Amino acid sequence: MADATPTRVFVYGTLKRGFPNHPLLAACASPFVGAASTAAPASLVIGPYSVPFLLPTPSSSSSSGHVVSGELYAPSPAALVELDALEGTHIGVYERRPITVLVGGSGEVVEAQAYFAHPSYAEALWRRCGGEEAEIGEYTADHAARYVPIAERAAGAAGLIDAVHRFLATAPDN
Repeated sequence: MADATPTRVFVYGTLKRGFPNHPLLAACASPFVGAASTAAPASLVIGPYSVPFLLPTPSSSSSSGHVVSGELYAPSPAALVELDALEGTHIGVYERRPITVLVGGSGEVVEAQAYFAHPSYAEALWRRCGGEEAEIGEYTADHAARYVPIAERAAGAAGLIDAVHRFLATAPDN
């Protein structure tokens, strides 16, 4: 018997309305559920290409994270396949994981899924970005203005994971 509850996806960056990758959600006819935020604090940092990365609050830090703002959608199974491809889940860029969110003004608690930085590099990325000082609660239009679209990157989604590894291998500017 099929699950009657559709999968809900919490988006916090380039997939939000008015942001560079939102047309994919629109093309997949993924219904907008509402504005949402994480129910528990999380770490959101900006990595290479001005790409946002949601991370669980790193275990090696004293950071308490931030409530992260975003939007909630109810994509079809076919749309989830498209989203997973965009997010590079098949090559270890992101990992779609459960998350609890609060929906808009109602404060309704909803179980959803979100794209988190892959655990193979998440904590190193957090440290390299500047740790707690680099955490933000919202990916804004200013961040998106510096975003480099997949079509403009070498090797598409694979170019992002390569850029993450190069970023992690370089010393931060001091």
